[in-house]
Amino acid sequence: IASLADATIKQYTYPLKAWWKFCCHRQWPLFLPSASQILEFLAQELRNVSSYSSLNTMRSAVSLISINEIGNDPLVRRFCRGVAALKPPRPRYDFIWDPAPVIAKLASIYAYEEVPLKRITTKLVLLLALGTGQRAQTLAAIRLSQISLGEKILIRCPDRTKTSAPGRYQPFFSFSRFLEHENLCIGQLIEHYIERIKTLRPPSCDSLFISLSKPYRAVTAQTLGRWIKQGLQELGINTETYSAHSTRHASTSQAAKKGVSSDLIKRAAGWTGESRTFANFYNRPIINPEEFSNAVLLT
Repeated sequence: IASLADATIKQYTYPLKAWWKFCCHRQWPLFLPSASQILEFLAQELRNVSSYSSLNTMRSAVSLISINEIGNDPLVRRFCRGVAALKPPRPRYDFIWDPAPVIAKLASIYAYEEVPLKRITTKLVLLLALGTGQRAQTLAAIRLSQISLGEKILIRCPDRTKTSAPGRYQPFFSFSRFLEHENLCIGQLIEHYIERIKTLRPPSCDSLFISLSKPYRAVTAQTLGRWIKQGLQELGINTETYSAHSTRHASTSQAAKKGVSSDLIKRAAGWTGESRTFANFYNRPIINPEEFSNAVLLT
């Protein structure tokens, strides 16, 4: 169990429950399935899934508890290839929102002493999400004790994240101080935020982000995701279409558009050098849906 991330355990919960019910109904062995039994289970679940990746999660979950190496069975592999052809994995978004207007609106939130704590927190979370290309899970793992505030702001994240694995680098962030653009300087905003919540922070709390109401405590990735989504909505992003995770698409796509190398983007966002995830699912065209009509009508 220790080898699995919490997110993986949650992801496997439904497939394992479905497999358990399937085996109990037929009185089949739970941990010693044959290829034909696996194929029957997958064929049944195929009616309930929308993509290959969902069915592959089913196969992976059963493989985890199976004594047999069902993932290497030729018939199971051929079945999965067939599903991939019928229901190929697709990127969530065909195009992504333009981060430039969002960043411009964030820049207008300045003279921090006069800004409510909630808006300060939202701005910091959004700037970190866009400035690192990281998931809310990683941002929730940022600790005060791992932040170095100097000429540059250095943040280490030793906690285990979704991309943690033997031989991989743990997330590490370095931010320059924007002396000519202090309204977008992450270092200055972090310093203000830490000072602002100093009296609210519990003595034993080492997390950077804490809740905005009593009882004050470290927030979860889910809470940060909710803050990001609310912030995007307030800044004009259609959150019925785009989730909090879309900041990862927007920031990495913008970096690619500006000429940042794929290797650097992958390293910053936590993907391996061989990973095709960025190219296949995250690097989306940045489109302003109103650009065409504005150009035609606002002349």
